[in-house]
Amino acid sequence: MVLACEDEERIVELLRTLTEPLGVDLVAARDGATALAQLAARRPALMTLDLVLPNLDGFAVLERIRQRRDLDDMPIVVISAIADAVTIKRAYGLGVVDFVAKPFNVDLLDAKLKVFLKMQKLADEVRVRQAFLEDVVDHLSSGLIVVDGRGLIVKANAAACNVLSRAAETLVGRSISEALPGAEPLFLVSGDAAQRRVTIKTSHGERNLGFTNASVEVNGSVGAVAVFRELSEVEAARREQEERARREELASSARSFAHEVRNPLAAIGAAAQVVAREDCEKPQRMRLARAIVSEADRVAGLVQEYVERREVRQTVTNVDVPTLLTEVVEVNLLTSPARARITVATEATLPTVKGDAARLKQVVLNLVLNAVKATDGGGTIALEARPDAGGVSLRVTDTGCGIAAADLPRIFDESFSTRQGGGLGLPIARRIIEQHGGAIRVESTEGSGTTFTVWLPAA
Repeated sequence: MVLACEDEERIVELLRTLTEPLGVDLVAARDGATALAQLAARRPALMTLDLVLPNLDGFAVLERIRQRRDLDDMPIVVISAIADAVTIKRAYGLGVVDFVAKPFNVDLLDAKLKVFLKMQKLADEVRVRQAFLEDVVDHLSSGLIVVDGRGLIVKANAAACNVLSRAAETLVGRSISEALPGAEPLFLVSGDAAQRRVTIKTSHGERNLGFTNASVEVNGSVGAVAVFRELSEVEAARREQEERARREELASSARSFAHEVRNPLAAIGAAAQVVAREDCEKPQRMRLARAIVSEADRVAGLVQEYVERREVRQTVTNVDVPTLLTEVVEVNLLTSPARARITVATEATLPTVKGDAARLKQVVLNLVLNAVKATDGGGTIALEARPDAGGVSLRVTDTGCGIAAADLPRIFDESFSTRQGGGLGLPIARRIIEQHGGAIRVESTEGSGTTFTVWLPAA
């Protein structure tokens, strides 16, 4: 429908002649009040508007229309004999899409009407499809939440609100850390399609969720979509059993044990050599002695985990990330030539994280050693840590050979290895981080370098 707000009958009949071949009905309103009444009853595809009208002029009609958000995108073409620059500027300021001065070229007006009607038809089709997709999303049995590039929630479907015991209006427009504390791992995209698990506290108790996620474009920036379901007690128990079986399989693997135990043994050997020197000063000797004890305890834990095939009980403390990073570089890489190529940068406001310091150190050391291997031909390694989304984001970046794009989705698989991947080190690293309520992801460009990002919740 085209709504023609026009008090000249010959203009109305001309518009009717132009729109009739297009299969569009034309409804005429002789004054502004009648036009507003028509708009209240039905939204037209296009409106033409004269500015000089009885009782309520065209500008008053435009101002009333712009008070209605549902008519924000309705195209309005002004057809008026008053066409000075001030009038035209004011009309465009009130949202009209075109201004046609009387007298006008009929062919030109015909072409404009066709274009605007076609554009509106396309816009209507987009709205219908969007409404259909919104309806599909809202009727999914799985919860779905979308966040934009700033970490603000832009969509939460009905299932998500039900699982989280929250109304949509308490989620949309708020940040993850503010609206759903502890749910940050839902939106840390790891680059593979594996299902993850996370426990979130709600007003009705804890919810165990199984989820997958992916990067999506939201309003011109890269955001994330998370799809999740609540795990029933039976399903949660089954998944726990599968996880235990997987750990037992890893425990029986000599390759895994050799990979993990080699690093602390190397650190012990290097520290012992320095301690044995006659010129080793007492403060350095004491520091290295403590490092030897720490690494020996870690070896004992690895033996217990992988040889005796049972999970080591974690020693949970508040872990200082800068200290952990410094120890990896200054103790574990004490005699490594790569030590000179490594930089460490941490922010002063960095919070501590709650976890097992030895296990977290195991993760960081694996990532650093992978970076060392990747930069054998030359390159730098940067360790960075900063506050992020209610926790700490730790990045290990190298300028080495990088990882092939085809390999990235499988980089955390236990059965997959690359020269840079370090065998079973990455699957174990991911398992440790997830046990701490965090997430790990990788970005890499072959020939340019690799960045591993670990996120851990603050203590």
